[in-house]
Amino acid sequence: MANEMSWKECVDEGVITQSVPDEERSNQMLMMANLRLKFWDKKVADEFIVLKVEAYYDIIKELLFAHLYKNGYNCTNHLCLIAYLKEKIKDFDFETQKIDELRKVRNEINYRGLTIKKDYLERNELEFKNIIKRLKEELG
Repeated sequence: MANEMSWKECVDEGVITQSVPDEERSNQMLMMANLRLKFWDKKVADEFIVLKVEAYYDIIKELLFAHLYKNGYNCTNHLCLIAYLKEKIKDFDFETQKIDELRKVRNEINYRGLTIKKDYLERNELEFKNIIKRLKEELG
């Protein structure tokens, strides 16, 4: 599988499709993201760092889907979530790169059993929280 897809590829291949904006579904995704954030917004023992990193990806992914649904789109893969971000959220390039890096780390965790060192979370957690804050603000 490729590591990147463009907005045009995502639309042309039917991975991103337009639909009627769905405020209720968007709100449900936001509620789930907030619930996860509340659960994980605490210090965890080192053995659970990998689960917290994975959770940050899930929270961000849910906020991205909230955006999609609110703006009348559907998406069937995570690469096109990144393409959506690049296309629709302005002045978010660094954050988009961070999200894509987190996506790759999460895939390594899920599919290869990658273990995450505490310093990875320490170096990135503030940025993850800032991304979450900005995505929530964009939802209005």
